[in-house]
Amino acid sequence: MNNIFNKAFFAFMARLAIVCNLFFVLTVMHMLYKWFKLPEFLANFNAVLGLVMSPVANMCFMIWLIGIKLTKSEVEIPKWQTILIVFMLIAQICAAFL
Repeated sequence: MNNIFNKAFFAFMARLAIVCNLFFVLTVMHMLYKWFKLPEFLANFNAVLGLVMSPVANMCFMIWLIGIKLTKSEVEIPKWQTILIVFMLIAQICAAFL
């Protein structure tokens, strides 16, 4: 039987979370700094990927990470990706309540 917490999907989720976190940073820069101008369609695209998709991707990554740790599988992604995703998830939770 195939394990639900497979490594290929976990690696994909890590990459997706990193890309969405970059869009989150761009969206926050656009919201906070007036000199950071973007065309409206690009700002809307960044907002959807950064503010909506990024927390979902980060939470899915964390659920998959917990599942992999519970099944005692080997994780084959760099440590910096995990640290960055955890840090960005904490930042997004803090930003949601400000």
